[in-house]
Amino acid sequence: MYAFEISGIKVKVCFSFFAVVCLTCLLGADSGKVLIMLACCALHECGHLAAMLICGCKPSGMTFYGGGICLVPSARLNSFAKDVFILASGCAVNFALAFAACAAAGELTFFAQTNLLLGGFNLLPAGCLDGGRLLDLLLCARKAKAVKAVFALLVSVLAAASALRGNVSVSLLCVLAYMCFSIFAA
Repeated sequence: MYAFEISGIKVKVCFSFFAVVCLTCLLGADSGKVLIMLACCALHECGHLAAMLICGCKPSGMTFYGGGICLVPSARLNSFAKDVFILASGCAVNFALAFAACAAAGELTFFAQTNLLLGGFNLLPAGCLDGGRLLDLLLCARKAKAVKAVFALLVSVLAAASALRGNVSVSLLCVLAYMCFSIFAA
């Protein structure tokens, strides 16, 4: 792990971050597209960062790991509205960028697709994703866990139906695995 500090913010870059980027490239992804994906992830986190700064909360750390990028606030805001605003900002940036890219290009570009997928994926009610954390804020822990379990069940039904039709969706299986892990590991 590489660790350094920028303006009082502890930045950590885990080996798993590099491993995922390298694996993506080794599996045949165009390096230009990998850079676009990384830029979209960075812009997503910039949305959270901007919202944190608007709310008067400076991050204490940022970690790059195999599952993405995680900002760590320096203090709990104890404000429902500010927490929701900060959590929703990353996805809002992704959706705004996707819309702007479509409007500018007149078509659904790779940049727009990546932002739509990243924003949508982060809204899934699972684990430490924005959607899971928003759900935890909106509902008590027990109810949130039940909603997450029902959603995981629906994803597993979709995965099974897809497999029965002869179309095994690796993406759907990965989402299911992540959701199950985040539900049962918590």
